[in-house]
Amino acid sequence: MFRAVKWLMASFFLVYFGLGFAVETEERIRSTILLRLPGVIYWSPDSDFNKAETQYRLCIYRDRDYFNFIKDFLRDETVKGIKIQFMFTRSLEDLKNCHVTYVGEISKKEIEKAIENNLLKETIFVASSKYSAEMGLHLRLFVGAEKTVDIEVNQKAFATNGSELKVGFLKHAKKVYGAGDVKGDL
Repeated sequence: MFRAVKWLMASFFLVYFGLGFAVETEERIRSTILLRLPGVIYWSPDSDFNKAETQYRLCIYRDRDYFNFIKDFLRDETVKGIKIQFMFTRSLEDLKNCHVTYVGEISKKEIEKAIENNLLKETIFVASSKYSAEMGLHLRLFVGAEKTVDIEVNQKAFATNGSELKVGFLKHAKKVYGAGDVKGDL
C-alpha cells in the first residue's frame, strides 16, 4: 500500500512540474486522454451520452494488448460517476455502439470503409496512423518529433457526428483539418 501511495505522489509531482512525460508511458498518456475525452466534447443533442445515467462506452479496435492494458489501467475510473464500459472488437460494424473508439494504426482502406459506412456519425474515432485525421477520422494521437504526444483534429468529422470539441482541448491540436468546411456546413 505504501509503495502505491509513494508512486502516486511521485507521479503527481512529476506531472505537476512538467516532468511526468519522461516517466509516463505512451499507453498511459493515451489512456488518460481517452478517459477525459468525453468531458471536452459538446455531444450531439441526439447522443445518449447526454443522459446522466449513460455509461461511457469506450471501444478498442483490433489491439487486444492495448485493450487489456487500458481496461486494467482505468479499471477504477468513472465518467459522470459511472464505471466505464470497455469493449474489444475486430469488426468495424461493432463500433456503432461506442461513444469513443481507439483504432490505433488503422489502414487507409479501413478508414475509407468506416467513412463509407457512416460510422463517423456513430462513434468518435481516435487513431494513431499518420494520415488518419487528414483522411477524415476525428482525432489522431501520436508521438511527435519532440517525444510528446501530439494531437490532430478533423473538425468536419466532429460536425458529421453532430458534436464539437471544446476550445480548451482544440487549442492543443498540432493540426486542424476541415475547419473551413465546418463553417459552411453549420
